[in-house]
Amino acid sequence: MNKKYFKAIGVTILLLIMAFMMSVVIRSFISLILMKDEITFSSTVIMCIMSSPLLFYSLSGSISFFIFDRLPKYNKIIVKHLSRLMIASFIISFPISFYVDYKLKIDGYVTCDKISWMSPTTYVKKLSLCK
Repeated sequence: MNKKYFKAIGVTILLLIMAFMMSVVIRSFISLILMKDEITFSSTVIMCIMSSPLLFYSLSGSISFFIFDRLPKYNKIIVKHLSRLMIASFIISFPISFYVDYKLKIDGYVTCDKISWMSPTTYVKKLSLCK
């Protein structure tokens, strides 16, 4: 087999791994929207959700490049706008995180103890739900 097909298979595996990781992030975002009894949320959830289109496009575009040896037609325009979206996600994720923290505490949620300062905050209705 040609070397470009091995590269395309490698990128496809990365795309599948990223899709699995994004499903975990989206699951925590859906728990926030549905206001479940246990919500795991942090600013990284916002950054991941808003940055995922650029990552998915980059990986799928590289698969296309390895197979067909050409870039998509409007590649520069798409990457420019998706990069702006990613930069905006870094800027607005912190104010949104503070607002969500404030809103959940007003609605009666309490926070569980964190394992480390990098781990996302877990909000629960009752302290008995903390693990």
